[in-house]
Amino acid sequence: MKEEKAESRRLPVAAIWNITAFCAALFGLGLLSVFMEKPTYSEEEKRDLAGMPRLTLESYVSGQFASDFDSFYSDTFPFRRFFISLGSNIEELWGLRLDDARIHEVAPTPTPSKPEIVPESPSTDVEKEESSSVSSQRAEDTATGERNGSVFIYKGRGMSMFGGSQAMGQYYANVVTAYADALPDVKVYDIIVPTSIEFYLPEKYKDITAPEKPSIDYIYSQMGPNVTTVDAYGQIAQHTDEYIYFRTDHHWTVTGAYYAYVAFCEAAGFEPKAYNSYEWNRKEPFYGTLYAQTQDSTLRANPDYVDYPTISAPHQAFMYRRGQPFTPYSSTVMAEYAQGSNSYSVFLHGDQPLTEIQTENKNGRKVVIVKESFGNAFSPFLVEHYETVYIVDQRYFELNLLNFIKQNGVTDLIFINNVFAANTSVQIQWIQGLMYQHYVPPAPQVEESVPEEETTEPLEEQEEEFEEEEQESSRHRDEDDD
Repeated sequence: MKEEKAESRRLPVAAIWNITAFCAALFGLGLLSVFMEKPTYSEEEKRDLAGMPRLTLESYVSGQFASDFDSFYSDTFPFRRFFISLGSNIEELWGLRLDDARIHEVAPTPTPSKPEIVPESPSTDVEKEESSSVSSQRAEDTATGERNGSVFIYKGRGMSMFGGSQAMGQYYANVVTAYADALPDVKVYDIIVPTSIEFYLPEKYKDITAPEKPSIDYIYSQMGPNVTTVDAYGQIAQHTDEYIYFRTDHHWTVTGAYYAYVAFCEAAGFEPKAYNSYEWNRKEPFYGTLYAQTQDSTLRANPDYVDYPTISAPHQAFMYRRGQPFTPYSSTVMAEYAQGSNSYSVFLHGDQPLTEIQTENKNGRKVVIVKESFGNAFSPFLVEHYETVYIVDQRYFELNLLNFIKQNGVTDLIFINNVFAANTSVQIQWIQGLMYQHYVPPAPQVEESVPEEETTEPLEEQEEEFEEEEQESSRHRDEDDD
């Protein structure tokens, strides 16, 4: 009897093997977590991963070290990408994907203040600016107002669900009209870009999102008489069978941007350059913001690619960085090094405060394009038509825009925003703020001196002119207040 009980207590061989394998796996993962190289950035999630925290007595006692170390370990766990993908697939199995459709709910995003301006060290080598450009791309990827709303996924395509209101539309129209009124000698254009959900959402799901065309039409109807509105919607709607929007990203493709360019040329009286006359290049695969946000398996199975043209018209490009609005850096229109999830930053090296493109079109026409990231793919097409193209990012530009336009003899001003941005208060506030802001240089570092050879006379003169313009503008405002 005792022998039978002892026999019953023995673990089966299979159980022993299971326990051994489990312990070996834990031990192996533990060793890997110590010795494997730690990643610092997640391409799929488009964010910096947590770093190893510094141990101090204060952080240990407060519990902050333990919390930070937990974040570090979870962000750098071995084979993290595999487990995230596995978890996403399991999560989808719990839900119901009816007719290949899925809604990915997005937590509300708090309204941010204007993005922090981070001074960067000078470099004249464009290829060495990759880290700066990727950094600005990451900032762009989290910009409020470009893709607010939950994501609807249908047959391998992600689409941001639109809201919007007439109050926001009226606000946007008023701000653009204010520029036209303040610049009577400048031709002002406005382009509002529809997004993919307007054209690719099946009819039976139309009630999950607001239509975009009524919002665009309403905003245009509220513009002042000195604003020329551009019907990008009409041109884009004629080409929905083409690759005009990404599937895994909230942006349009360069082909979609080209059709907006055609619409602009019609409004401005230009002859658009033929699409097939460009030399085209491609970067692939590209997984964009909507995949990073959802980790959806059908998006993962349908990667995008980024086409971009070679700008053959003779030109010189210059980039102005945050914290250095008077310092031009030799640049290029296209960033050949862009790759992977940052492939969309091939256009203009991502979001820079100011890009200046000088051409050999000596026609006296100069344009300022005020944009969020949708404008990156659109702006290069205008090199064909203007003597100078200034591309201003409404989130990062640091000078007074009215003074900038007047000082540089700008003839045309274009606002280009997607319909989400044109209905988002923080984006509109940034555009409005450009009229009144004044550049405040970073506080000088006493311990460091600037070598004489780094300061050029033309830049000093330009800065003095801006200071005089802004003092004059400030004096007039004080007189108006009195």
